[in-house]
Amino acid sequence: MQAQKTGLRNDLAFHYCTDASDFLDRFNLLYEHYSKTKRFKCFVDLLMGFECILKSHIFLSHQSDDMKEVYKAVRRCGHSLSRLGSLANYSSATDYQAIQENLGEYSVFLRYSLDAYENFLPSCAGFGEGKYNYSSTLTNHPWMMSQRDLLQKLIDLTSDEFGGFVDLDFDKIVDEAKQMREFAKDVGVVNS
Repeated sequence: MQAQKTGLRNDLAFHYCTDASDFLDRFNLLYEHYSKTKRFKCFVDLLMGFECILKSHIFLSHQSDDMKEVYKAVRRCGHSLSRLGSLANYSSATDYQAIQENLGEYSVFLRYSLDAYENFLPSCAGFGEGKYNYSSTLTNHPWMMSQRDLLQKLIDLTSDEFGGFVDLDFDKIVDEAKQMREFAKDVGVVNS
């Protein structure tokens, strides 16, 4: 077994991959407990999971060694899966195209029931007259599972990046922790 990869690039990618896994776990726990609002939340968990795994893939695949530059590029994408997908280059282009085509039009702002209802099932409008088609997406089990499976695939692709044994060089561990803290201050994650 090899040593776990370290360094700021890998640490940042790991944080986002962990977030993606957590969103997928929550999706898996709640998906079968159907109500419209729970289904909206499950869908947003998928969107957030994709956002996180795309960020992880961007850090892992970006050519720049300046992680502040990469982080700022990621931040400029906001929550746009289309823009994040165009920056990622860790998996096959077809995976990123699938995300952009199937999910690129959706926003995590659908997390609020008012926004979700009015975009999928608008008040005082006929069924199917919303901005998004509820039947072909959120109540289409095969479609939802295909999105879920793609997210799982993209998470699984990173497993080699985060496995291995931890090198117990305490000076290196402390130095990398200090580097992460300085990075977090430099990019505005924390103030001090």
